[in-house]
Amino acid sequence: MQISHQHSSDVHYIVSRERSSPSTFTMNLVLPLLPNGQQLLSVAFGIFKCFGFIPYPFDCCTFTLTPSSNVRSLLHLPILQVSFYLTLFCIIMSNRVNFFFTGLQILSLNDIIKYGTLTLSVFAIFIDTVLQRNTHRLVWEKIALIRLSARKVYVERFTRHYLWKFYGYLAVCAFLEAQVLYLAWDDPSDLAYWLVIMILHAFLRLRHLFHMFFIDTLKIHLQKLHHDLVDAGEYMADLVEQPQDTAVFRAMYAQSVDRLLSLKSVYGQLWELSDCINRNFGWSQICNFTGNFVQLSCDLYWLYMSMKWFEATEYKVVIVITLLPSTSIIVLLLSSAESCLGVAASLQSALLDIPMGNDSTFRKIIYRFGLQIAQQRIRLTAHGLFEINYSLLKMFGTGITTYMIIFITFSKDIKLEDIDDE
Repeated sequence: MQISHQHSSDVHYIVSRERSSPSTFTMNLVLPLLPNGQQLLSVAFGIFKCFGFIPYPFDCCTFTLTPSSNVRSLLHLPILQVSFYLTLFCIIMSNRVNFFFTGLQILSLNDIIKYGTLTLSVFAIFIDTVLQRNTHRLVWEKIALIRLSARKVYVERFTRHYLWKFYGYLAVCAFLEAQVLYLAWDDPSDLAYWLVIMILHAFLRLRHLFHMFFIDTLKIHLQKLHHDLVDAGEYMADLVEQPQDTAVFRAMYAQSVDRLLSLKSVYGQLWELSDCINRNFGWSQICNFTGNFVQLSCDLYWLYMSMKWFEATEYKVVIVITLLPSTSIIVLLLSSAESCLGVAASLQSALLDIPMGNDSTFRKIIYRFGLQIAQQRIRLTAHGLFEINYSLLKMFGTGITTYMIIFITFSKDIKLEDIDDE
């Protein structure tokens, strides 16, 4: 009976395996071919490097700095990228009459302001990237000091979330930009204009995504610190219940002191990391957000004029589509910044929840730790000109409203006959 039962179970296993083998075999072939998170992140950094954001020797597979001589380090400067944008600028200036012709001088001026601001932003970011490359290297050195302490679960979560944002945003942008090119295909002048604007936008938006990577990196280390503070509080709660005249209590007491001092040191390292990130991206993000502000203002004014004067729906659809990628990347970046700052703000309460009892040593360490958090508050700023958080949306709204009022005032004298004549 046992042999018969074993034989029937083997037959059932073979039959079930044969039924599921085609799909299982296919999955076993496909899954190893799919890129993992680290490979996808390496591709993202390869893109960043191609755009000139990493002007020094850097391994995009291991995400580490590579040693090199000063001469070899100069070869990584974004010379080719600058040459490309300079060539593009010269071509546009030589054909500026056709490139900026819209039929109305105020709309042509609007487009010139938009293109000029985006171009200046790109060149300013290139200059700042080269000047701040030592600061950028320092950011990676700070990350290297604390990267080994990060929990694997946090690193995997960070990689997954960032890759979803990075590739998801690029896919949405590619779809929207393809729609714009399709609608502008019949007009060579419009097609050339939108192609140039897309090239400039690609650079500026990728710069935002590059900045977002370091904000999210800072966030996962802050989450690790918050978890360790909570864990230290639970450990010290067990310490309070131990009899004080025992070897176990003395060992736990010494370990608690060491853990608190170690966590205090980690916070200092994270504050230094945030300061390096702010110094590295400060001026470039001032230029980047300025470009975003001018682009949104100009496109919204175009939308106003097309709604008021033009009957063709293509203009309206194109303008609405072009507004979406810029607003999306701003919201993505600010939401990452707010999430990071939220974790940093929660450290104070996690520290105060640690049971101290009447021990003077614990009180002194926690007091100094809390004072350090208060004095070295983790912030995301652009050289003090503005905070990188949701308050920036209010500044955008105020600036765009002012721009719209000024240009609408100038266009009040436009008559329908003027547009028809053009």
